[in-house]
Amino acid sequence: MMENKSHAFLAGVFTIGLAILVLFSIFWFSSDHAVLVPYDLITRSTVNGLGPQADVKYRGLDVGKVDSIRFDPAVPGQIIVRVSVDQNAPITTTTYATLSFQGVTGIGYVQLDDTTAQNGGQPSPHLPTSAKAVARIAMRAGFFEELEKRGDSLLTQLETIMDSLGNMFQADNRRDLMEAIRSVHTTANDYSRLAHAIEPAVRQLPQVTENLNATLASTRRLTQELASPDGTVLRTVDSVGRNLQGAADSVQSAAAGISQDTLPQVNGLARDARQTVRSIDRAANQFNDSPRSVLFGGPAATPGPGEPGFSPP
Repeated sequence: MMENKSHAFLAGVFTIGLAILVLFSIFWFSSDHAVLVPYDLITRSTVNGLGPQADVKYRGLDVGKVDSIRFDPAVPGQIIVRVSVDQNAPITTTTYATLSFQGVTGIGYVQLDDTTAQNGGQPSPHLPTSAKAVARIAMRAGFFEELEKRGDSLLTQLETIMDSLGNMFQADNRRDLMEAIRSVHTTANDYSRLAHAIEPAVRQLPQVTENLNATLASTRRLTQELASPDGTVLRTVDSVGRNLQGAADSVQSAAAGISQDTLPQVNGLARDARQTVRSIDRAANQFNDSPRSVLFGGPAATPGPGEPGFSPP
């Protein structure tokens, strides 16, 4: 009986020890072992939805938790949000914080970002901090806070827009708008009729294009013929030129023959004709002076000097 009790006791102790070891292991592996350093976020804005143990993220990555939220005793109205951040997080002198919200749950968290990282410049120096000298980071207004601040301005602009719309849809403006709509409708109908009118011409466009392509091809071939020294056109022109040159040579030869052979004969005939005309003219004058000379011959010629019967005057 004593052995059974001792075995049962040892089994109980072993079971309890195993359970404690399992719980410790679960706690150890589930807990974050990163070294956290404190930072104070300074803001004068509201921090609705933000509470202790809220997440702290650097550009979307979890880097810490919110430890506490309290008023700054030195500056009235200023709020200090103490956060614990992983010491390996790239917190620099240009890092700033904003209040963001997770989805539609409204649970707030702190979003850290860096001005230099946004502008793509050289990284700023690391911001040192410790439990005795906690570094401070400025907390800027988030999207919803900016929207809340600009709500009055947006409402005013919305009222102005609504007034403008009301004025635009007054009776006179509505009438003008309806006239414009009717004009647009009429123009659309005119365009539709025009489209129907030019539809036959559009159907003929492929044939016209084909004819134009054929004409261009013929023109291209003609250009190639004109540009080719051995082309038909240039050969024909060369043959015609040679024929014209031969004809010109023939005309020149004929002109030379006329000038050398025919013209002298024509000139001789012209001289003979002139002599004949002078003879006929003398005969006519003689007939006019002495018609008897036709029957009895002309009077004897008067002897000249040295001839018999010459008598000086």
